[in-house]
Amino acid sequence: MNPLSVFLRARYGMGFASREAIEHLQNKAFQHLRRNIMPRSPFYAPYADKPLSEWPLMNKALMMEHFTAINTAGITKEEALKIALTSEQERNFAPMIGNIAVGLSTGTSGQRGLFASNKRERALWAALMLGRFSPSFLQRQRVSLFLRANNMLYERLGNALISFEFYDLLQVFSEHLPRLTKQQPTVLIAPAQILGLLAQAQQDRIINIAPRCIISVAEVLSPEDQAAIEAAFGTRVDQVYQCTEGVLGMTCRAGNMHLNEAYVHIERDVIDEASGAFAPIITDLTRETQPVLKYRLDDILILDPEPCPCGCASLRLKRIEGRCDDILYWHGDNGAPQMIPSDLIRQAMATSRSSIRDYRAVQHGQDRLDIWLETTDFEQASQDVTRNLQKQAFAIKARLPELQFHTGITLQPDQKRRRVIAEKQ
Repeated sequence: MNPLSVFLRARYGMGFASREAIEHLQNKAFQHLRRNIMPRSPFYAPYADKPLSEWPLMNKALMMEHFTAINTAGITKEEALKIALTSEQERNFAPMIGNIAVGLSTGTSGQRGLFASNKRERALWAALMLGRFSPSFLQRQRVSLFLRANNMLYERLGNALISFEFYDLLQVFSEHLPRLTKQQPTVLIAPAQILGLLAQAQQDRIINIAPRCIISVAEVLSPEDQAAIEAAFGTRVDQVYQCTEGVLGMTCRAGNMHLNEAYVHIERDVIDEASGAFAPIITDLTRETQPVLKYRLDDILILDPEPCPCGCASLRLKRIEGRCDDILYWHGDNGAPQMIPSDLIRQAMATSRSSIRDYRAVQHGQDRLDIWLETTDFEQASQDVTRNLQKQAFAIKARLPELQFHTGITLQPDQKRRRVIAEKQ
């Protein structure tokens, strides 16, 4: 697998015609993984000849614990962590270990994770993103990327055809706006809440930009946010489902999210039989510096069984439900815990007669739900949401917990937005 083939597949390919085609490609990739990558990892070498079912189940904590033995570049956890922390503190993300770029992620859980990539892996990432999303190669593209940390992974976008600017979310957000207007990006990449803030700035005429491509990353993009962003810029919002562990999915040309099965093998840890909701266990078939094998993510996904108009047979997502730790459970009529989809909360907000600009729902146990609302009519909105939730709870035969409403949502652009939160007891 090389960057050119990845680019051509992303740019001109029609996707997989069948599940058999996906399995055939993945079987060849597994052979390469076992033969050429796993033997170079002290941690995974003993498993190269064993079936997938016998590979150890990995997560972020274990990846951090065994980083030295897992990576194939002979990098110790201590030296990688030293460079990553220094880069974070000095906001200078250029230093590398040889040709290995290292970085430090902080997800919605707050738990840090080290990641490392070599030149080839960065080229594959750039080829995938540019092949799928670049508006045109007939004119120079200007890319704006809003993230909390830069990395040489993203700098790969910079070349003769593309200029690239990184906007640091740990800096004052308003200070980015004049530079953004001056840059006039053709491609805008940012988390959903940042795209929302930029859309508001566009409507308020604080900025005046006309991106031809907008990509939402790092957070779940709600239908309401998507509509507001598209209205402000007059351009469809695409989504990339990406985390430290790799690019797991992206929207197709029909606008639907497909899992990235050309390069990632996905097993399902089903947590709710009724909805089919599952936590993905991923094996990245392209990573070689830091193998990501049988890695269980904290995300909860729900599949869409309907065939996609684009014709691709890769698994299609109905939605990303959220993190495992933030799945809500209410008492069912039979007294047993019942999983509550985050979309139920979203629908209660969206169907309020009073406009709700933003919300946050925090559940304590199964008996209390605190709701923060950003609205011009707090009393009316609280009544509407209460009534909507009562109807929805009745419809799914669940008992609505005690509701307590609040005002004052604090936006934190440098952190992933979590609208639905389950507090641990």
